Amino acid sequence: MLFSWDVVLREGGECGVTDDQVAALRHVRRALRAADVGARGRVRRVTVGLSGRVEYVELGVVAEAWRDGGAVVWAW
Repeated sequence: MLFSWDVVLREGGECGVTDDQVAALRHVRRALRAADVGARGRVRRVTVGLSGRVEYVELGVVAEAWRDGGAVVWAW
């Protein structure tokens, strides 16, 4: 299983794909800890698409998080 993660920041963001769900959650938490209040992140289950292009097909959201004051808040 693959997990994509992304964090939307005021200017740009960070994203990636890994086969380790815990690592994806850590990446989001790390990026949000350094971000401004209101930044958001998400971890999703994905699989490789079969269209012949390099693409991932989303299978569902694992968790969402956001920066709220000094804390990273998670919704499962």
